[in-house]
Amino acid sequence: MYGKMMSEDLDQTAAAYALGITRGRARAAIEARLSSDPALQAKVKLWQENFAAVDLAAGRQAPPAGLFETIRDAVVAGETELPGTQTRRAGTGAWNEMSPGVTYTVLYEDPVAKRRSILVRALPGSNYGAHFHAEGHEECLVLEGDLIMGELKLLAGDFHLAAKGSTHPAATTRSGCVLYQSIAF
Repeated sequence: MYGKMMSEDLDQTAAAYALGITRGRARAAIEARLSSDPALQAKVKLWQENFAAVDLAAGRQAPPAGLFETIRDAVVAGETELPGTQTRRAGTGAWNEMSPGVTYTVLYEDPVAKRRSILVRALPGSNYGAHFHAEGHEECLVLEGDLIMGELKLLAGDFHLAAKGSTHPAATTRSGCVLYQSIAF
C-alpha cells in the first residue's frame, strides 16, 4: 500500500508476530494496530496460514528438550537495552491520523522539556494544513520523498526549522514522504 514509503518491513513485522517471537511492548503495540490496520491484518493472516501449512506438511517429530527455551532466550537476548537508553523497534507503536493520508507515531516524549519526537508518513498527494508554532520551534528532517510548503521544496536529507511564533503554509507531498520531527507541546 505504501510502496517504498513504508518505514517498516510489514512482512517481517507480521511474520514475527505470527511466530510469537514478538514479545512485550512490541507485541502489545502490534495487537493495538491490528484493529485499525487492514494491511497488517492481511499480512498476519497470510503468515499464519503459511506457517500452518508448513506445520501440517512436516512429519511429526518431538523437538529436543529445551529447544523452545533456547530460542526464546536468543530472542530476548536480542532485545536487551543499553543502560540509560531506550530503543523503539521498527514496526512497533501506534500510528495516528493527522489528516487524510498523513499519519504519525510518537517515538519519544519528554514532559520536562515539553518536546516530542515523532515519525510522520504522508501518502502521495496528501496535505497538512497551515499552522502556527505557539509552543516552541519545530525541527523537521525529510527521510524519504518530498515535502512542499508554498515555494519551499524539501527533499530527502533536507532539514527545516520553524521558529516559535512562525507560521508556515499548508504542506503537501507529490511522491509521499517520511519525516522525523521534534516538536514542542
